[in-house]
Amino acid sequence: MTVARKKAAHAKRDAGKADINPHDALVLLTADHNEIDKLVREFEHHGRSAEHVEKGKRALRICHALSVQAVIKEEVFYPAAQAVLQGSDKELIDKARAEQNGLRQLIATIENMPSDNPSFDSTVMELAGQAARHMKKEESEIFPRLQHSGLDLVGTGERMAARKTQLATMPIDRTLIHQARKVMGGQP
Repeated sequence: MTVARKKAAHAKRDAGKADINPHDALVLLTADHNEIDKLVREFEHHGRSAEHVEKGKRALRICHALSVQAVIKEEVFYPAAQAVLQGSDKELIDKARAEQNGLRQLIATIENMPSDNPSFDSTVMELAGQAARHMKKEESEIFPRLQHSGLDLVGTGERMAARKTQLATMPIDRTLIHQARKVMGGQP
């Protein structure tokens, strides 16, 4: 378990204590990473035996969680991190952004693929593998540098939480509903 994951686990358990703030940006991102890991494990566990509708739903949950996290990182986290990091540490953010773009491409592929497609499972697992590597790299390379930087982790975390709430309460676009039906194997 990485240091950031331990910190998130302690924050969850010790939410009332003053030494760890649940709005810390790194704690929030690590909690999101843990949630994505959980969704992937559920897909792996139920994916092969699940019917196409259920498999599609699980894959779309993974895609949605990664998409929301991508927006939060691109709009709030990466700009804040880039502002306080110096030299080669800034390159880590550029690499993370490039990896995020790769994840977005895979998400788009999955969101336009019916769950009964023979390559559906392998594409979802490719996304899961790339996401896991990306999240691990962030936690092991970027997070430690930010812990010792001048970044206001609580302020950044609060902006991230506010943006996440805003994304979660947005009305659903009809094209997304049509797309979800396509993935789950229903008729458009």
